[in-house]
Amino acid sequence: MAHKTRTAQVLDIVKVLAWVVIAVALVKFAFFPAVQKDEDSDGMDPGGNFGQMTIEVGRADITNTVSVTGTIQADEPVVARATLDGNVVRTFVNDGDKISKGDAIVQIRKEFPGETRQVTDEEGNVSVETSEPTYKYETVVSPGDGTVSTGVLVGQQFAIGDTVATVAPATFSAVASLSADQMYRLQDAPSTATVTIKNGPAPFECSDVKLVSPTGKSQDPKSNTGSNNGASSSTDLKARCAIPSDQTVFAGLQVTLEMTAGSATGVLAVPISAVEGRYQSGSVYLPTSD
Repeated sequence: MAHKTRTAQVLDIVKVLAWVVIAVALVKFAFFPAVQKDEDSDGMDPGGNFGQMTIEVGRADITNTVSVTGTIQADEPVVARATLDGNVVRTFVNDGDKISKGDAIVQIRKEFPGETRQVTDEEGNVSVETSEPTYKYETVVSPGDGTVSTGVLVGQQFAIGDTVATVAPATFSAVASLSADQMYRLQDAPSTATVTIKNGPAPFECSDVKLVSPTGKSQDPKSNTGSNNGASSSTDLKARCAIPSDQTVFAGLQVTLEMTAGSATGVLAVPISAVEGRYQSGSVYLPTSD
């Protein structure tokens, strides 16, 4: 029984000592935090010494090349219109035929009634006679090369300006959307551009570069656009150029269109991030001693 009492006393002393150690540790952490010296740093703390970047002005050659992505599109059909009020008396082509510019499509005839006049016979009787009607003929010809689409019938009547047929050319264009700010770089739009087709032939040159609106009308990049809606989206302006006839392309192909609108050689050059202003003029700030 006495042995158990001594064991219990030893355990009580150990418990008391343990609590004392814990209490001392808590006081140390709470009121005496450790201060780590710089020389004891293990190098894991983030930080760095960032100096001011200095770029020296030098001479370089600069090219203003605008690169945009787009697709190959079939050119829009052209319309053959009636040039005379009258009825169709003859058709020369069928729907789907291949025709060339200047080929006859239909012939239209306009009838002019004969003139009436009074005639007096030998006995003095007066009668009215009408002369034979006269006719005027006009042939509507194809405005371009391609496949004709028409459903005209003999006897069908047309007025001047009515659509007689459409001709879809077998030509294609590269078409790409432009953002409004890219127009600053295309004030002097080039006449040619370089087309690169994804998974296609080697890059080639296309001609007759035009900047067009959604209505298909050509835009003059130098005209005043201040009256236009400033909220125009990137699809409001497009660049279009004609694909050469010796290139094999298909509608829907993905392309990259590169237009070089100007270049300069041996000019003073600085990083573009150092210039405020991108069109005609800009400002560059020089560091001072302070």
